[in-house]
Formats: sequence, structure tokens, C-alpha cells
Amino acid sequence: MSLRAELIYDAKAELAEGPVWHDGGLWWVNINVGTLNRLDVRTGLNTSRATDDFLGVAVPDEQGGWLIARRNEVSRLDWQSGKITPLAKLANPDSRLRFNDGKCDPRGRFFAGTMHRDCAPELAAFYRLADGKLEALFGGVTVSNGLDWSPDGTRMYYTDTLTGRVDVFDYDLATGTPSGRRPLVKLSSEQGWPDGLCCDTNGNIWLALWDGGAVECFDGRTGKSLERIPIPARRVSSCCFGGEKFDQLFITTAWEDYDKAAREAEPLAGGIFAVKPGVRGQSPTLAKI
Repeated sequence: MSLRAELIYDAKAELAEGPVWHDGGLWWVNINVGTLNRLDVRTGLNTSRATDDFLGVAVPDEQGGWLIARRNEVSRLDWQSGKITPLAKLANPDSRLRFNDGKCDPRGRFFAGTMHRDCAPELAAFYRLADGKLEALFGGVTVSNGLDWSPDGTRMYYTDTLTGRVDVFDYDLATGTPSGRRPLVKLSSEQGWPDGLCCDTNGNIWLALWDGGAVECFDGRTGKSLERIPIPARRVSSCCFGGEKFDQLFITTAWEDYDKAAREAEPLAGGIFAVKPGVRGQSPTLAKI
């Protein structure tokens, strides 16, 4: 019997992304609107906080706030007051670039990448926040996207969407340094484009497929496809594990760049979905700043 994801919140978000389970709720960003949202999955109540810019990334920090990456800077957001405190800015900001996806490694170091708003090739980069500065670890990126680490912290998984691949790095947890980049998964055009991803406790990857209408699970060592869950929206943007036992997979979708006919054909696009895939995920690491 194939798995089926159920709609849990009809957000109708143009670009829902970056889901993370924290403090008993599902948090997610609506990138183009620039809001951080908290969804109570039991009641369906969604609460939003505006950040007054594109909001590509939001991760909880150990001080009870949020580390956010907007157009060209990383800041700290106080959820209760809405106060935003800038922490680091790109040294040579380009108005055509913005931060897109990011996450913390198992030691709480913050990583995030950028993308060109017109998807011009190889003008973006991947960064680590260290000592109050954004350090570029590598360039030649087009759309920096999904990111996570294996349960033992020895491998880092990463997608640059338009490569059509999930790449794996060897990861030095002591120094926070990725190396030895190599392809792990190569997608066909029928599968879709690789977007956000997360790892389960078995070390396998759950990958959102933009224009693929699905989330697909791949073996974290071999890249073999293990499971595919269809979603009633083509533009599947990201996923994370959560719930009390971290046994639910929450999935975000989008309707960005749809015309009227496409939106009518996919009324649930932009919604948030959930499924229990029979495995558990990792709890997010709080950012140490």
C-alpha cells in the first residue's frame, strides 16, 4: 500500500518553504511575502510574523529567538516583539541575489546559500556564519537549496537545484568543514528538480521534488530510490520531520509562477501536507550565536 500525504493547512502560500518542528509547532517561511509562520497542527491555527523582506531561511536559536536569512543579511528575530537585529551581511551584496535555504549543523553552526532571482547560472554561493561574518565556502551556485547532515555528522547533503542532483560531502564536525563533494542522486526530468531535503534517523534522505509533485526517499549512502510519496501539487518545495515522536513528515508546496489556469488546476498548491512514512527524523539543532 503506497503512502499518501494529507493536507493539514490550506495556506495558499505563493512559496512556502523551510519547515522546521520546534517548540511543539510547525514553523515555516513564506519566502516572497517575507513571513515566519507557526502552525499549530492540532488546531490548524497559523500565526505569522512579518520581516519586511524576502525571507529565505529561519532556524531557532539557543537563546529562544530565530536566526533568519533575508535578502543579503543574516539577522536575529525576536518572535514575541518582532525586533530584528542584524548580525552579518554579504560583503558585496548583489540586488539580484537573495538567501534561499539553510540549516544548522549538529554543532549549531549556521549555513545558508544564495540564488539568483532570475536563476542566472553559477552566480550564487554557499556560506557559513562564523565569528560574525559570512564566509563563502564555495561559489558557482545557481539555486542553493536542500541541506542536511547524516545522523553521525560525517556527511553533508546539498542540492543546487538546476544541477538536477543531490551531492554529498565528507564533513569534519570538529571544524564545520565540508570536502570531497560528489554526486549521490541524479534526477531525471520526469522526477522533477531537487529542492529542500531532510534526513531520517536511518541516514536516508527525503527530498522535495519541484515540478515533480512528490517527495522521494533515497538511500543516504548509495543514492538508491526507496520510496516516493505523491503530493497533489507539482511544486513541492521542502520537508521536515516533526510531531511528538518525530515520526511525521511535513511537506511544503508552492504556486510561484503559476498562471490562472494552473492555479485552478491545482487548488491545493501552496498548502502544507503531512504523512507518517514509518521512520523517524532528527530533531533540529538550535543555532549557536
